Amino acid sequence: MADLRSWCAVEEPAPVGEHLAGVLESFDETTGVAILSAELPHLYAKSEALARIAARLGKRAVAVHLRNKLPTKASARSGDIGEILATAYLREEQGYVVGPSRLIDRDHQEWAMRGDDALGAKLDPDGNVRIVKAEAKSRVKLGKGTIAEAREGLARDNELPSPQSLAQFAERLLSTDDVEIGIAVSAMQRDETIRPHNVNHLMFLFTSSNPSQHVIADLEEYEGAVAQLTITLRVQEHQKFIKGAYEKVISDGS
Repeated sequence: MADLRSWCAVEEPAPVGEHLAGVLESFDETTGVAILSAELPHLYAKSEALARIAARLGKRAVAVHLRNKLPTKASARSGDIGEILATAYLREEQGYVVGPSRLIDRDHQEWAMRGDDALGAKLDPDGNVRIVKAEAKSRVKLGKGTIAEAREGLARDNELPSPQSLAQFAERLLSTDDVEIGIAVSAMQRDETIRPHNVNHLMFLFTSSNPSQHVIADLEEYEGAVAQLTITLRVQEHQKFIKGAYEKVISDGS
């Protein structure tokens, strides 16, 4: 999805009390932009639709189609990239199944998506399903207030995935090779067996700053029952990085 290790140094998460925090530090932002720009079309539109448009109308028509799907506002792009990178981290570094992108079904290119920012599922060594609920924040400078917002998002719905988000997530999995995990997630929701002990939280922070002192304070103050992981991905040219990824999609297709 984002091939994070090809452009980021990935730090092993370290304990903060009973929880974990880690840092990813970009060392090759040009490569990061190139990888994301190649992936973005498939996160906003179905690959088969893009292939049909290209076959019937040509490459330029694909660019026009994507121009109407990709956000143009800096704030919308920033929010989406945060969610995209959080989802990539769950899949690439934590081994979760994340399913097809939820951005494909967005109502409007500039509207923020509702529900949980990202969800993932996997089987633990005993064959039981674990679910991760992620909250992503993307800011050039990221401090205590933004982390408090993320914590508030993770706390919603009694710290569990929202019922709507979980149902949509499971449904997306049913159309993939991970159908069995989708069925298992649906069964847990039907039987109301999702509890804090089989849920993890990911707070994912995409920024150019260093919010480590606020991250540590947040984890030390957390009193809930869900296992916590906070990951900070630091890119020096935060805004330039986001703008470059989106604009390269259109320029490459024109």
